[in-house]
Amino acid sequence: MRLPYGPRRVFLPYHNRKQRFAVGVAHRRCGKTVACINDMIRRAILTQKENYRAAYIAPFLRQAKDVAWDYLKRYAQPIMDGPPNESELWVPLLNGARIRIYGADNPDALRGGYLDDATLDEYADMRAGVWGEVIRPMLADRQGTATFIGTPKGKNAFHDIYQRSKSDPDNWFGFMLRASETRLIADNELSLARADMTQEQYEQEFECSFEAAILGAYFGRERSEEHTSELQSHHDLVC
Repeated sequence: MRLPYGPRRVFLPYHNRKQRFAVGVAHRRCGKTVACINDMIRRAILTQKENYRAAYIAPFLRQAKDVAWDYLKRYAQPIMDGPPNESELWVPLLNGARIRIYGADNPDALRGGYLDDATLDEYADMRAGVWGEVIRPMLADRQGTATFIGTPKGKNAFHDIYQRSKSDPDNWFGFMLRASETRLIADNELSLARADMTQEQYEQEFECSFEAAILGAYFGRERSEEHTSELQSHHDLVC
């Protein structure tokens, strides 16, 4: 039975990876959530494990539902064993596997169970400690897999994990998708977006720059200090 998903070429290396862990730095509107949802569905239906459990996790439950719930129901529909659970946000698959939607704003909802696969979307926005204190231990006994995906927001935990993928390629698959390279968004649209955004915003959201937020904060602080200095000089002249 075929799923209603045709992967974009930029995600083929991710789908074909052999490493247990993956981290992808991806520009806005490249289809990262759809790719991750379908990767989870494929792993869940092909598994040899009994009672397979997978989780899609976003920074907030409401966000996770808005972003991924409809995708999960749509793409899993041909292999679902009954209707989706709308109150608890999980779908049952024909082989007994389940995929559920969670929010990192309530990590205690995850505690007490196990996971065979986890996708942490927009990890740069998640509460500190969710991975190390909650998710990673849940993967241990069944040697589960995990994917981190998102857009940069400075050099935080997401940046650290991306750097780790470079130093441990046997266990980690890392990839970066810049809008100038994927060609998924039309050039004229990127030009319009560049005109409506600051340089730092554009570099961060479309070119996956971890430096942009730092530079934006630096220049913003510098401009603020210049403005404060000008006001002080004006005050001194008046007085």
